[in-house]
Amino acid sequence: MEIQLQMRTPLWTGGIETGKMDRIHASGIIGGLRWWYEVIVRGLGGEVCDPTASQCLYDPNASNNGLCAVCQVFGATGWRRRFRLQIDDQTGATWNTPSDTLNVRPPDRSRGWFLPPGRMGSLTLTLHGDQKTLRQMAALFLFLEQWGNIGAKPQLGYGLFQLDPKKRTELFQLVQEPESQSQADVWKAGDNALQSKLPDLRRFGFFRFRFQPERSDWWSHIDGLERLMGRRDTAQALQALLRHKLIPVMPAFKNAWRFQHWQGPFREQKNLFGTVGGQNERIRSKVAISWAYQHQDVWEIRGWVWLPEQNDSFGQQLWKIICSTDVWCEILNVQQGALETWPDTPIFASRSSAAVQDWVTVRQ
Repeated sequence: MEIQLQMRTPLWTGGIETGKMDRIHASGIIGGLRWWYEVIVRGLGGEVCDPTASQCLYDPNASNNGLCAVCQVFGATGWRRRFRLQIDDQTGATWNTPSDTLNVRPPDRSRGWFLPPGRMGSLTLTLHGDQKTLRQMAALFLFLEQWGNIGAKPQLGYGLFQLDPKKRTELFQLVQEPESQSQADVWKAGDNALQSKLPDLRRFGFFRFRFQPERSDWWSHIDGLERLMGRRDTAQALQALLRHKLIPVMPAFKNAWRFQHWQGPFREQKNLFGTVGGQNERIRSKVAISWAYQHQDVWEIRGWVWLPEQNDSFGQQLWKIICSTDVWCEILNVQQGALETWPDTPIFASRSSAAVQDWVTVRQ
């Protein structure tokens, strides 16, 4: 199965040296695919082990060889991954100077967000495996094109992509085969209860905002970007991003949502928005928002939020902020825009497995 895609936001897969990416590493792509596969299968009530606990061990005498639904595809101790990935890389560094990271720091912050260059361009991914596995991976890529990402750093807006239209049609046809079956046979629902500590699609919300700015330099008024124009190297990086029709608005949104609109105790703030503190304290943000990228004749931003706790007033407050078109327009300094959210309600509630199955079913 061949998948051709064009990056919409920079791809990041990490490398041998921390904080640097010498090339695209297949392990970084596979790791991201597995993470999303786990989220979807949990959301469908399927059986998924905790990968950090190494719970799955191959046992030929056990049901399903002793493997959860995800390990059956992505491998476990004693069980080889069911597909092999080859990468034809036609990407290049998103910018060349500065060679390390951009520090996008809004004016009211002492620290900012550090964004490495990553890579932009096109990729051809060739997957070798049995028909069932290839159908599952085709369904996964079709979903990720609409709402997810590949690679690492999704919370910083990396890894959004667009499939080649011809290849997208081929993937869709593959998912629909054989004609007597449907996508429900790819994403099978189960009856496992929701686990709040592990990412579960039943507790995810997704959003997409489209807008047409009145001025071509609309981005120059975004908090944190004006400071970058004052240095030659960072200004060159911004010009490179403009050639890619790409603007890193993520820091402005994270800053406004976290420090200007959301209100709550510091411990809840860290839990929702993430932190890197002392004594190895590291909490990954539950909010992912992309950079702004130009899609046809409009600009688009999309992302997701994971609200793990039931009846959480602080999470509800965050979702209400995300669902406010006025807040989006205020941060971007635009007059109007079109906001879509799933679920389409300002009161966030857990979805059922049936609703998740409908959500991940891709339609042409």
